[in-house]
Amino acid sequence: MILHVLIFLTGILTLHIFTSLPSLYWCLVLIPIMMIFFSKFKRFALLILCYGLGFSWSLLVAHHQAAWTLAENLEGKTVSIRGYIANIPNAGQHGTSFLFAMKEINKQASHALVRLIWDLPSQALHAGDEWELPVHLKKTYGNRNPGTYDYEAYAFQEGIRANGYVMTKLISKKISSHWYYYLINRFREKVKNKIAENLLATPTSPWITALTIGERHNISAADWQVLRYTGTNHLMAIAGLHIGLMALLAHVIVSRIWRRIPYFMLKLPASHAGAFVSLLMALFYSCMAGFSIPAQRACIMLAVFLTLLLARRQGAAWQSFSVALFCVLILNPLIVVTESFWLSFGAVGFIIYGVGGRLKPQGLWWKYGRIQWVITLGLIPMSLWLFQQCAGISFAANMIAIPWIAYGVVPLCFLGCFFLIFSSTTGSAILSFADKLLSELWHVLTWFSHLPNVVWYQSIPHTWMLVAAMLGIILLLLPIGFPGRYFAVIFLLPVVLYQADVPQKNSAWFTLLDVGQGLASVVQTQHHTLVFDTGAHLSPSFDMGESVVVPFLHQAGIKKLDMLVISHGDNDHIGGADAVVNAFPTRFIKTSDPEKINNSQYCMRGETWQWDGVNFEFLYPTKENLTLNNNSSCVLRVTAGNKKILLTGDIEKFAEKNLVKEVTEDLPADILVAPHHGSKTSAVEEFIDAVNPRYVLFSMGYRNRYHFPHPSVIEKYRQRNVIELDTAKSGAIQFVLNEKSILSPALYRSAHKNFWNN
Repeated sequence: MILHVLIFLTGILTLHIFTSLPSLYWCLVLIPIMMIFFSKFKRFALLILCYGLGFSWSLLVAHHQAAWTLAENLEGKTVSIRGYIANIPNAGQHGTSFLFAMKEINKQASHALVRLIWDLPSQALHAGDEWELPVHLKKTYGNRNPGTYDYEAYAFQEGIRANGYVMTKLISKKISSHWYYYLINRFREKVKNKIAENLLATPTSPWITALTIGERHNISAADWQVLRYTGTNHLMAIAGLHIGLMALLAHVIVSRIWRRIPYFMLKLPASHAGAFVSLLMALFYSCMAGFSIPAQRACIMLAVFLTLLLARRQGAAWQSFSVALFCVLILNPLIVVTESFWLSFGAVGFIIYGVGGRLKPQGLWWKYGRIQWVITLGLIPMSLWLFQQCAGISFAANMIAIPWIAYGVVPLCFLGCFFLIFSSTTGSAILSFADKLLSELWHVLTWFSHLPNVVWYQSIPHTWMLVAAMLGIILLLLPIGFPGRYFAVIFLLPVVLYQADVPQKNSAWFTLLDVGQGLASVVQTQHHTLVFDTGAHLSPSFDMGESVVVPFLHQAGIKKLDMLVISHGDNDHIGGADAVVNAFPTRFIKTSDPEKINNSQYCMRGETWQWDGVNFEFLYPTKENLTLNNNSSCVLRVTAGNKKILLTGDIEKFAEKNLVKEVTEDLPADILVAPHHGSKTSAVEEFIDAVNPRYVLFSMGYRNRYHFPHPSVIEKYRQRNVIELDTAKSGAIQFVLNEKSILSPALYRSAHKNFWNN
């Protein structure tokens, strides 16, 4: 059965080769093709059928998800939508965010999910409430950069088709509030509110909510870093470990009580009663988790196992795995674009493979330690492929954390929430004890995360390297004495020995990263790296340094920074600096506002240096221009051979005129990063003429609220036949500067287009 399900999965994955969604007529074309194959290869008829069904089913679901798209003429306009709040509203820095399931838009029937932000307290909004709202919407857009998370893929498979915000100055109308709409999320919201009311806020209290109902929106970036560095982030998502444990506890308790009551024993065996209740417990805890992918997988596998038990039939572990995989893919075949799908099923698959088929386990190591060792080793290639990193201390940290969470914190969370129904005092005391237990574990994990070299950073740029590494791990986990087991080393060598490409001497690579409305860029020479600005800090749990700049540098194989330049102190330029400095040893930090970043020095006109035959020079500011906010931004010129880049930060007309007056001969450049994102307060014509760029690059957010770049600025560049590129349309923009030429820019969005990307 496993082979047929894997072929079904292969059919689904085939759809993802296409850059645009194929027509539904493909399903009709497949029928005669499959019939031809049936007649020629009857032995493989079932496998061919599985492949065709996988492709066809994913194509149908993808077309269903893409059926509604926000019309361009409605983007940025006030529209009226009617529908239901579809999840638990979460308070954030910019308002309360929630998913909204539309029924109508401008009185026209429309069924799609949109993500909204409303400047209201979260207590005023509840899952399942029906509202009519005036909103501004825009298509779902995510940052597109090498090595970073593809939000658009996540949104597409979830069915989220637009983002927007509620117009608070216009009238919003609550239409109804019925308990039976979005019942599960209503219940989860009540549990969340009960926990918030009865548990004192501590550094670890948000994790109590996460372990109870799977809500992790208020977790700080620093906390996530501790979990990533220790390889324990899987413990803070309700998954098979937690659901399996609670089901086991339910089975033990019910079966023991059942055996003590003769009347019950005469009606039903204790093992069957325990199995039935444990399945109900698994379903209930999965509901509490919002039926996330790991919860779905665990619940389905447990259901298959218990069904076979109740039917008195022996079932193989791979059979349960196959049924769970097939069911999850039927529910949503597009789930294959998410990391959690691969990590969840990958972990269970390696457990079955690495532990099953051996002699009967003897001792603590075989019963517990080997499982953790198999998971740790098995997921290394996948972690490097998805995140360019894996935690070297993962095995030791999990050996402590898993029993602590599984046998201590999770049961107490569940018990505390149960008692909150009857006694707030008792429930609060139990939850507080669970929080104290978690706090003690957190001290240990934090200590682990601060050990030197706890994380191995390595990118896997090619699919064949991932496949080779997975084959190597599979060979390595074969039973001891199995012939050819140590040939695994050969398959693992490409990943271990891989070194990222670097520029040639006298050449430079320039990347303008897509950080939305902000600026972040990277200049690489043969042996040196400079980062110019780091994007914005948007919330305690999200900034562009952590989510874009750091992953890009890791996938590029960069181990240290020779210089970090922060043009000035505005959030959209300096916001991600702390994340970058914490992630990489940084030799020098230059800025026009050293009071806002530690261990920094002024960037001053006339400062020059050379790396690997590439020249760098600060053209601005001077001592007299250090207190002018935007007009104090660092201006850096990079010269490779006779090709030049001019990085200008947020300078405006005053600074542009100063540059034209003082350093006119140094201004000509082939590539100009537009001053102040193309604001109308910039782009003096004398400055543009002095620079005389071939390319002008705008770093901007999609349909940003400032309406950058201004039409008048665009027109000035067009009149001079300058090639315009912007990060909103192109994603990351990469140039290669050789001694005598500039290669055509690589535009990440078009080079890595998928059918779900806008």
